[in-house]
Amino acid sequence: MRPTRIRTAIALGLSAGAVMWTAAASPATASSHAATSADTDWWEAGHYDTTAACKRAGKAGVERHKWAEYKCRPGRNDNYVTLWVRGGGSGAARARTTGPAAG
Repeated sequence: MRPTRIRTAIALGLSAGAVMWTAAASPATASSHAATSADTDWWEAGHYDTTAACKRAGKAGVERHKWAEYKCRPGRNDNYVTLWVRGGGSGAARARTTGPAAG
């Protein structure tokens, strides 16, 4: 065989091995979602222009018992800040199922 064919075969073998290695590792991280409940799942509660506005809304939700805790993270395109919340009482479940309040 020519040296270029040998190099190509080695490169293909190494890349196939790398793909197999990462494919074998991914189900272990994906299966860790099985132990969650409705109170531990994070969901998006809103999008805000600034981090300060996001924190104000998150703190207000905790004070009104809509959710137990919150975190503000950058949005998809860094154009806004997303409020992530979890936990809470019956008010949180009602807000998730009915959508925004009318009026």
